[in-house]
Amino acid sequence: MALRKLSYIEDESVRWLMEKWEKLRDDLRYGRAGSLKDGASIIKDSKRESGLQFGRMYFFHYQPKLRETLPYYDIFPLVIPIRAYRKGMLGMNFHYLPYRLRERLMKKLIGFLNEEGMQAYLDVSYNDIKRNFLRYKEVKPTIHKYDLTGGYVRSQFILIEPDEWNTALHLPVEEFRSRGGGRGVSKQQVWGDSSDIIEEIEPGNKNPLRNVYRYLKKPLNV
Repeated sequence: MALRKLSYIEDESVRWLMEKWEKLRDDLRYGRAGSLKDGASIIKDSKRESGLQFGRMYFFHYQPKLRETLPYYDIFPLVIPIRAYRKGMLGMNFHYLPYRLRERLMKKLIGFLNEEGMQAYLDVSYNDIKRNFLRYKEVKPTIHKYDLTGGYVRSQFILIEPDEWNTALHLPVEEFRSRGGGRGVSKQQVWGDSSDIIEEIEPGNKNPLRNVYRYLKKPLNV
């Protein structure tokens, strides 16, 4: 599995994953036609293999509960779930990082890769990251709570297999919206904010652990 050399992407891999992306967009258009299922049904029926699983990677369409108050949000997250909540999950959305930082974070997380079963996944939890947060500091801007009830999930979950993660990390399909659903924010602005957050918890800064605990205390609800 070529996950330690992340920059090289074959054209065929891009085409294959883009076909999955187009399926997600088709699901979105289908949902707008009025046949969208509720969140619980989407989770159960999401992918034909085994449903949503922690440590695996997914694309999906999402309209957050707090979209009228959030400064910006991603409507097509690329997420690895790492913790369950009563109404949803805590996940790492790689779209909040520029491509080079996505690679850097994945190279660190790949140590959690479990390939013993039929399906490879990252055997990592929120607590695993929290215990050694300075090592995984790039993760902070990616951590968000996702409400999987109430129709906020607007598509099926599109499973990305581990041998496709490399390609998925580099696809320019992030789609950020500003408060209320507007287009007043660019990905460069989002990535700049994320870089600032990471710099605040650099070991060389004054009281870096104070900044770590402040960020970890309450993950951003979306």
